[in-house]
Amino acid sequence: MVSRARRLGMTRKLPYSPGDIFAVPLRDHGYALGVVARSNGKGIALGYFFGPRVESLEDLPQVRRFEADSAIKVCRFGDLGLMREKWPLVGRVESWDPAQWSVPEFCRDGNIRVVYDGDSLEVSHEERLNPPECQLLPQDGLEGAGFVEIKLTRLLGE
Repeated sequence: MVSRARRLGMTRKLPYSPGDIFAVPLRDHGYALGVVARSNGKGIALGYFFGPRVESLEDLPQVRRFEADSAIKVCRFGDLGLMREKWPLVGRVESWDPAQWSVPEFCRDGNIRVVYDGDSLEVSHEERLNPPECQLLPQDGLEGAGFVEIKLTRLLGE
């Protein structure tokens, strides 16, 4: 059942915010780590995801620097894993600066550049692009929590 707030397009109180670091359980063992870069408050977030695989949450290093450029995956995703606390929060990016964690351009259908608004995470602009250029951008789409877990498991395979 859809909540009244969601039906009316209202934002909801979130248990996370941009700059939070969270753990994504992988399908075989261990965790990948992610950083919330943006959220629209209506169920969609933008995340940067990192390796290497962490075997347990108790093994998390006390100090770990995260930089957007070293992400193994960037995507828009449904925030159900965060909302249901299946993806636990494990820290915050030190000196959080949203300008360092931009909303990237994405590639759709192999030849369309998609630009999203940084607040609403809705499409603000689309244009055709040469396929080789488009392939350099992250793949566009809205990924469910389970899909993100599967993709990260594959990316961090042993």
